[in-house]
Amino acid sequence: MGLYGNMHNLNKKGLTLIELVVAMGLFGIIMVALYPAFLLTNLVDRTSKEFTDASTLAQDEIEYIYNASTTLTLTQTIADIDANRGYTCNTTTHVCTKTTSDFNYVLNYTPGVQSQTNLSEIKVVVNSLGNEVNTDGRAEIRVILRIKP
Repeated sequence: MGLYGNMHNLNKKGLTLIELVVAMGLFGIIMVALYPAFLLTNLVDRTSKEFTDASTLAQDEIEYIYNASTTLTLTQTIADIDANRGYTCNTTTHVCTKTTSDFNYVLNYTPGVQSQTNLSEIKVVVNSLGNEVNTDGRAEIRVILRIKP
C-alpha cells in the first residue's frame, strides 16, 4: 500500500477537527432551541407547587375552624384562631390575617348568613409571599358552617 492508503486508515480512528466543530455547533443550536422549554417547565413546576401548598394550607385552616366550631360559638371560634393560630382579627370588619415566612392568609367570615339557622360563611385565601403575578390568592376555600349562636 502506498502512503495515501495508510493515511486513509488513520483518519477512521478518530474525528477530524472539522467534524468536531460541526458536531459542537449542531449541539449548540439544538440546546438554544430547547432551553426555553426547560425554563417553561421550571416555571410551571414552581407555580404548581405554590398552588398545591396554598391549597393544602387553606384546607388545614378550614378544617381547624370546622373542628373548633363544633364546640364553640362563632365569637369563641374567632377568638380561638386569634389566640392559637397566629391570626390578627378585626371583629368590626370580620377579617383575620396572618403572615408566615412563605404565605399570607386572609380569613373573612360573615356571621349569620341565615340568622334563623346560625349559618356563617367562612372564606380563607392563601397567597404566597413574593408573588407579584397573582394578587388574588393562590388558593381560596369558602364554606358555610352552622355555628352555635
